[in-house]
Amino acid sequence: MKCLLTKEKMMKKLIPALILFAVIISVEFIYSEPLTVSSAIAVGSAISSVKLFTNRAEIARTSNLNLKKGMNTIIIDGLPDNLYDWSVKGTLPEKFDGKIMSIEISKTALIEKKQKNILVIEKKLEELKELDSELIDELANIKQQENFLDSVTKFTEQEASKELSTRLPQTTVWNNTMDYISAKKKNIMTSKRSVHKKRKELAKKIQSLEFDLYQIAGKNYYNSYMKLNKAIEQNTALIETQQYGELSEQYEIQQKSLMESQSGIDTEKRLMLTIFSSEDSTTDFSLTYIIPDTFWNMKYDFRANRNKNEIEVIVYSEIYQKTGEDWENVNLSLSTLTPVSNINIPQAPSWYIDVREEFPKVRSSASIKGLGAPASAKMDSAPVPARKPAPIPEAEITSKGLSMEIAFPVKQTIESSKSYQKKYLKSYTVKTGKSLDFFLQTVPQMSSNSYLIANIINSTELPWLAGEAQIFLENEFVGKLNLPDTPINMNNELVLGIDPSVKSKKELVNKYEDKTGIFGGNRKIIYTYKITVENSTKDNKKITVIDNIPVSRNSEIKVEIEQSSLKPLDDAETKKSTDYARGVRKYILNMEPESKKEITYNAVIIFDKDLNITGLK
Repeated sequence: MKCLLTKEKMMKKLIPALILFAVIISVEFIYSEPLTVSSAIAVGSAISSVKLFTNRAEIARTSNLNLKKGMNTIIIDGLPDNLYDWSVKGTLPEKFDGKIMSIEISKTALIEKKQKNILVIEKKLEELKELDSELIDELANIKQQENFLDSVTKFTEQEASKELSTRLPQTTVWNNTMDYISAKKKNIMTSKRSVHKKRKELAKKIQSLEFDLYQIAGKNYYNSYMKLNKAIEQNTALIETQQYGELSEQYEIQQKSLMESQSGIDTEKRLMLTIFSSEDSTTDFSLTYIIPDTFWNMKYDFRANRNKNEIEVIVYSEIYQKTGEDWENVNLSLSTLTPVSNINIPQAPSWYIDVREEFPKVRSSASIKGLGAPASAKMDSAPVPARKPAPIPEAEITSKGLSMEIAFPVKQTIESSKSYQKKYLKSYTVKTGKSLDFFLQTVPQMSSNSYLIANIINSTELPWLAGEAQIFLENEFVGKLNLPDTPINMNNELVLGIDPSVKSKKELVNKYEDKTGIFGGNRKIIYTYKITVENSTKDNKKITVIDNIPVSRNSEIKVEIEQSSLKPLDDAETKKSTDYARGVRKYILNMEPESKKEITYNAVIIFDKDLNITGLK
């Protein structure tokens, strides 16, 4: 009884819910329209912008779509074969009332497209050769006119000879005849030159198309095509009945070579996407993808002018793109970012310290018969840290996260080719003062020459990436150098050339060895050096002298510098440098016009007389 009551109560509760559900379904069925799924529609796309990284590029394409209400299937073909599938991304306008449901990338062979291109080229060649035939016919007509005029001239000459021998000459007739012949020949020669000029221009177009045919269809197809056309021309030129046996054979060879070349046929990719639209509408669709085979580098011109105390820095970009698609009239921007496929934080290697295990020296094989070779010491292998690309400096032109971008002011066209294309970016003028200093530098131990140096600080808004730089001094080309990465506010020293007006030399004036007993069992060697710098100009010169002193690599060898006539740079920053640690010393000389200065010092080396020392002079 309780069970029956329970079921009764449950039914009473369910019936209202079921009725409500039925009503909702019926209302939706009556008032809602069914969703439609359109058949696939092929649309074109055009490259609108390119963001070029230092190792690849991001391509943005746009298409205009006419969508029906419901589900739409769109196909965009003609995409490059080498794009990264994982990088493909599609976007619709933010206010579009719909959604991208799926995106699929597939690869298709360009057999049909290749054959169509071949047919188009062959048709153009046929049209051009037909025009050339017409010009040849025109030349034949001109030749007939020339022959006629020649016959008139010959006839006139004969008649003139007869008249001179029999009666008074009719000079008026002769003059009229000569004027007629002269005018006609002039017109004929003008026409002939015009025809030859047209044939020359046609020949260039035909040659260009034949080269394209060779590149697209291949050598075998091209050779067969040329033989087939030659056979056709010879056959049609014959008066007797035409023979088609040889033509059929050449045609068979031509088609066979075309089919054989399909094994290496190019391919392209196509995008198939499904878009749901809430109503019939027209909208733009944006497609982006990453593609390799392209990069850019910075290049520079440094134009130094000592009279104006300035350097003009001209920055260029050198662009290489062999992606297979031309960038025509696109918005181009350059990014300093170097995208990588996998980003890994390097692991710090382990640093193990242990007591070295000594092993007995290996004796000859005869003396160690029966003894096993000692086992090699086992070492814990530290994980090899992943190589990380050189850090890219941040910039302020357009900051994009960890990189910066340079946008070109006008649209650019860059064809896919093996050549590098140089584009002007921006120029800056750096004045002497805080950001620029001209000075001379000499290394007298190595050369008597003095080199003009510009110590320049990157005070521009743009970090200087590593690249080739051309150096000019007073508009004269000096040479090239490889500029290292130079972030903003960092300095670089540019060598501007040799200044012959300042000479230097380093001499070993004396070498003395003290063997007196006061040093016990030690040896003491004293080297006396003299550096001479001479300024032969009528100008003041700031000169940096680079010298080196001996450096001890063993605590049992002592090195001291005594009786130095000039103190080298030894500030805290200088002492921290690697050059200072390896014995490089810098002296700063402010020299007056036509003056000479000397730097002298003693390099003293002390060591135990029983030690075998290397590096002594």
